[in-house]
Amino acid sequence: MRAFAFLTIVLLFSGCDEEREPGPKTFAVADIYWVSTEDGEIYEKGGWMGNASFIYQDGVTTLEVSLIGMEPNSAHAMHLHQGTLEDPGRHWNQGKFVAFCDTKSLGEFWLKPFAGDVGNIEVDEDGNGVFTLKTDLWTLGTNDDSDIAGTVLYIHQNFEDFANECDPNHDHDHGTHMNPKIAGGTVTLVYETESTQ
Repeated sequence: MRAFAFLTIVLLFSGCDEEREPGPKTFAVADIYWVSTEDGEIYEKGGWMGNASFIYQDGVTTLEVSLIGMEPNSAHAMHLHQGTLEDPGRHWNQGKFVAFCDTKSLGEFWLKPFAGDVGNIEVDEDGNGVFTLKTDLWTLGTNDDSDIAGTVLYIHQNFEDFANECDPNHDHDHGTHMNPKIAGGTVTLVYETESTQ
């Protein structure tokens, strides 16, 4: 009898979880512009070439990037950076000096060195690129170390093998290896919806 009562309570609570209304959403956007630099430190903003949208809800951030006018049939690494579009800083990493390779995001290994390593956007034969990502490593509007509001989403010239960078046997002495920044935009909070609860 006790076992039956316990099972009933478990089922009751699990049913409540399934019916729980989603929490409020926080929205952010980043208009993406071409950038150029002469000294590799200060960048000049060029024409608009895409956008990124971010939605944070119930501990998960969803990113969608859409780019146009890119080199056809190419792939480009994307990172979140500190600083500004004109004067970018280091890669954003939740304010930590640790690798996130073995950290889990939504139950799966992140397999990228930094928390702000986004991934590679694939560009089609018409020069258009679309990229989506969901992660619980980023938040919006929380004002803590995981908050990506105010960071800069940078598009780089070349593809990067993020998983290879996480391989402990990988030679990380890249010398003068650089992946030039070619476009970027600042992650800007737009608004927050109210909870439906």
